Amino acid sequence: MMRIFFDTEFTELGIDPQLISIGLVAEDGERTFYAELSDTYEDRQCSDFVREAVLPQLEGGDARMTFRELAERLAAWLAAFNGPVKLACDSLAWDWPWIQELFGELDTWPANVDGKPLLLTMNYLNNYDPFVETVEQAFRTLRRHHSLDDAKASRLGWIAAGGDIDWRTP
Repeated sequence: MMRIFFDTEFTELGIDPQLISIGLVAEDGERTFYAELSDTYEDRQCSDFVREAVLPQLEGGDARMTFRELAERLAAWLAAFNGPVKLACDSLAWDWPWIQELFGELDTWPANVDGKPLLLTMNYLNNYDPFVETVEQAFRTLRRHHSLDDAKASRLGWIAAGGDIDWRTP
């Protein structure tokens, strides 16, 4: 089963956050997906932290799309993987609901995507300390709070931790 690491950025850690961007990287490190939303938020809705740390890193251009376009493109990107896919994130509370909402927009779940994510915490990794250390080291060259770079850092941490517990068993 291919693991795909993902991260999201959103307007605030509050009652009604809005999605700003999403980044995904496959376990092999070769395939990535990145999108920024053009129709879900306005800058004034963002917390001060988001205005300072997230918005300046947005790339614009071809990465910008509507929520519906994102849902369609992401579903197609995931469907292109030959075989089952398991999504992995570091926050079920903040990241996973966006996946559910995106596929809810299409009114269908991609057939090859496992409906239960891998949570990147010490309960699911073989060795948590190398995960944390490697993620921190990755931000020496990657942009912290850029959804694609955050996903890449999580992937590197997962590799350093020896993968998830199920990955080690046949």
